[in-house]
Amino acid sequence: MSISLQYPGTGQVKVLQEGWSWSCFFGATALGIPLFQRGLMVWGAAMLVFDVSTLIVGWIDTDAAASLYGCLSLAGLAASVFFGFRGNGMAAEHAIARGWQYADKRRKWFD
Repeated sequence: MSISLQYPGTGQVKVLQEGWSWSCFFGATALGIPLFQRGLMVWGAAMLVFDVSTLIVGWIDTDAAASLYGCLSLAGLAASVFFGFRGNGMAAEHAIARGWQYADKRRKWFD
């Protein structure tokens, strides 16, 4: 399913998907690129820092670093699942907070 949002000043229409986001699931650990594309700058920056930190820890050749890398990898998997579930919803909430409105006024009845 999808929702249509319209910006009141310009009349521009944006269509956003609802539900599971495959691009956020696979791309959250790829420098947070899908998050930046959806306008979620803070989450994208957090994933960028997390991904770079994980990459640096992966280069260190000690037992402690290997253990930390395993923990960070599991945390990255958990973040991917989280953004898969919530990525589209967070993008819609962000757009509505920025002044976008539902293009279909009946939509408010169902939320």
